[in-house]
Amino acid sequence: MALSLKHALRGRKFDVDSELRRATRAVPSREPKEPPMSAPSISVIVPMFNAPEKVERALAALNASDVEFELIVVDDAGTDPRSPEIARAAGANLLRLAENSGPGVARNEGAKHASGELLIFIDSDVVVHADTLAKFRDLFAAEPALDAAFGSYDDAPDAKGWITEYRNLLHHYVHHTGPSDATTFWAGCGAIRRRVFEEVGGYDPYFDRPSIEDIELGMRLKARGKTIRLRPDIQCKHLKRWRFVEMIRVDVTCRAIPWAKLLIERPGTGGDLNLELAQKLCGVLVVFALASLFGAGLAQVWFPSPWWFVAPVALLAPVVWINRGLYALFVRHDGPLFALGATALHFLYYVYSVVAFAYAQLRFRVLAPRANGN
Repeated sequence: MALSLKHALRGRKFDVDSELRRATRAVPSREPKEPPMSAPSISVIVPMFNAPEKVERALAALNASDVEFELIVVDDAGTDPRSPEIARAAGANLLRLAENSGPGVARNEGAKHASGELLIFIDSDVVVHADTLAKFRDLFAAEPALDAAFGSYDDAPDAKGWITEYRNLLHHYVHHTGPSDATTFWAGCGAIRRRVFEEVGGYDPYFDRPSIEDIELGMRLKARGKTIRLRPDIQCKHLKRWRFVEMIRVDVTCRAIPWAKLLIERPGTGGDLNLELAQKLCGVLVVFALASLFGAGLAQVWFPSPWWFVAPVALLAPVVWINRGLYALFVRHDGPLFALGATALHFLYYVYSVVAFAYAQLRFRVLAPRANGN
């Protein structure tokens, strides 16, 4: 109850009895466990834009944590009045941006008002596990030299559907197989020491919509010699429901192209969690397999033979082998039919990623220097 009352009393004027009853409903009555002696104080920062149902679940999960923390919610000029009301009821210090500026700017604003030594960023469509905050706290207490860390989505997506489950499982797998000494950062469920965040200047306000603002921050952290840890055991659940066209649009315009641009502008500075050589090879092989499949189809018109299809199968075989762990996860999750569809989506991902990368190379490495007279 001490934690509930603490959250309810944070920085607001109100009737004590009514607010206490509201806090009692919103926050489970449980005492925080005793933290390690060297544990940093925590500020949790949640950027939000509408989506009140998701915000309510995200904040309820945070308040159910066995950890003392300061809760800061930043409204990115949302238009739904219910979300701010939910944030206040959860005991949050509610801030509001004058205009929609993107989650990076919202997180920066939250950090300006934070008092904790450790900033934990949680997206408003993310539900933390009961031990998520405690694991971050204990990790930074155990490793005083650690500057930043991030976790992973769990393997049980909240929303059902072929595309949504594929997307969440792909993210889960990448984070569970990536190197623990990371060269990037993830703000969906990530933590950074406040002094380090201030030292590097926070998120770049150039990114005025959800994009790769966290990856860019990770690249600057690595360029400054900071340590970033990937901890896939620190998990959360993603509430987002993906649509097919939206998936491709976000991957291409909000991630692949700006990511490729960053890698061109800042080579060797990190940001390559899922860009290892094997994955680049897979992208090339899938594109060649698609081209050879098209050629085999044309060849069937004049010279019918099943042998024309040997080439695309041979090109895809190494891709399947390299990604066998991911495809096995698809099978375990929902059986072979789901795995077949998810694998097809993964092949499609390789195709449009290669196209986006080629476009970025042409635009930013070839055409941009010529336009600037270089």
